[in-house]
Amino acid sequence: MSTGAMERDTLVAVATGRPDGGVAIVRASGSRARAMLEAVAGPLPPPRRLVRRAIALGEGEVEDGLVVFMPGPRSFTGEDVVELHVHAGERNVAAVVRALLALGGRAAGPGELSRRAFELGRMTLDEAEGVAAVIGAKTEEALHQARRLAAGELGREVEAQRRALVELRAEIEANLDFPEDVDPGDVSRWREEAGERRAAVARWLSRFEAGRRARAKARVVLAGPPNAGKSSLFNALLGRARALVADQPGTTRDYVEAELELDRHGCVLVDTAGLRDGAEAVEQAGVELSRSQIEGADVVLWVEAADAEAADAGGLAQARGATVIRVETKRDRGLRREEWLGVALRPGEEPRGLEAVHEALRAWFSAGADEAWIGLSRHRDRAREALAAIDEACEHLIDDEQLELAAFGLGVAQARLGEITGRSAMGPVGEEVLASIFARFCIGK
Repeated sequence: MSTGAMERDTLVAVATGRPDGGVAIVRASGSRARAMLEAVAGPLPPPRRLVRRAIALGEGEVEDGLVVFMPGPRSFTGEDVVELHVHAGERNVAAVVRALLALGGRAAGPGELSRRAFELGRMTLDEAEGVAAVIGAKTEEALHQARRLAAGELGREVEAQRRALVELRAEIEANLDFPEDVDPGDVSRWREEAGERRAAVARWLSRFEAGRRARAKARVVLAGPPNAGKSSLFNALLGRARALVADQPGTTRDYVEAELELDRHGCVLVDTAGLRDGAEAVEQAGVELSRSQIEGADVVLWVEAADAEAADAGGLAQARGATVIRVETKRDRGLRREEWLGVALRPGEEPRGLEAVHEALRAWFSAGADEAWIGLSRHRDRAREALAAIDEACEHLIDDEQLELAAFGLGVAQARLGEITGRSAMGPVGEEVLASIFARFCIGK
């Protein structure tokens, strides 16, 4: 793809998903898009108005469809864009694409249309990543955050702080040639303002984990000694029989997983083999798998029965950074741990205490969700670098002899924040970063 003053290729791609639906959309973007539409469907329709046309596919073949012309720069990419809304079906859609390619188009690669929109200023890099996040969202909360990102919410926050750093840096640099005129009060004020910018970036980072937790499908692992009722609790949480339940200890030899939706959040629920020492070889293999699952968990539901002695068997040592929620089963047979969540799950009877477990999981998901930062990992990394640069600048904002170093630090911070949206005072984001981001998009976006 050529850039700059040279004419860009006209990209052609299928903009819809599965080809076997009712309607498919084929999109072309670039300087030849207008001529392509005229060649296959006659005179241009009024801008942004969908009209019915006979679409010539070559060799006498005609497709009955709808066409729309969106002249640049008011289009998705910023270029002239045409769309052909045609009957779906793999062969039919392929014929439409071939007709446009024969007129001088080039098949678009993954994310190439979105990248062109970024390069032509129609969207920032964070907004483009938001579009990709909308497509890839696996939970309602992830979709909600992705829409906010695509709408530019993060970019506006970042740009406000970046502009404040630009202004602060400019004021400091204006005084570099006349340090004798710098008042100590000015230095103190600059340091205070830099501290405010630091506090804003630090707040983003402190809320990043809450945002990640809300977007991700957490792994919730049920673990504990044999015959503690883990599989019964697993089935009860799912609302269906998924794991084998029996009175004999050691029934579960491998882990079993299933997806669970809680309100807007989603998680992968994992039932594991009971942990105990001295098990025979096959059961011991299951125990080792259980320990590995605990190690990779976001949340561990540690399950023990009310009528049994406590038996950790070292299982929680693997939990590391996971949140541990302790659940006592078989509460109908007694009560040993008043501070634990208690459930009674007798076959054929309504589960008791289950909602408390659901609420504990909801609380974990929603912790800090009201202030969750919608930024992705790349944004977090750039914000961390900006924070470090602001810290360094603050260290130099002590007297007029270190103002040049302070201004340099603020410039670095400004550049790192600019890289979140895809632009910085020190140049655009590198080609390697852009290629990595847009390669994850689907073709047609």
